[in-house]
Amino acid sequence: MKKAALFLVLAFMFGMINAQTKVEIKPKDLLKAITDNIAKDYVGFTIDKAYKVTKDKVMSYEVIIMKGSEHHKLFYDAAGKFTQKELITAEKPKTKTEPKTQQQKK
Repeated sequence: MKKAALFLVLAFMFGMINAQTKVEIKPKDLLKAITDNIAKDYVGFTIDKAYKVTKDKVMSYEVIIMKGSEHHKLFYDAAGKFTQKELITAEKPKTKTEPKTQQQKK
């Protein structure tokens, strides 16, 4: 019983040490380097959501940008340097299919 309790305590502590925190922030609270990068490289996109992420004592930022139905998640390091982009959704072309008339079916 003591071993099981000790194991649970150690597992909980390990989970807390390696935990990731993700806190939503206002776009106006992003670093200037991040907003400048978005304005320059993603013309026409707007910031939908922004997060400050801390994992293993390392801070970074995640920013979700959108333009129409196209959404991207951008990743930045603590200094605001772009590190990665992930496509969340993209606008898919809509194809319109019309029902066949009796004459077209023959």
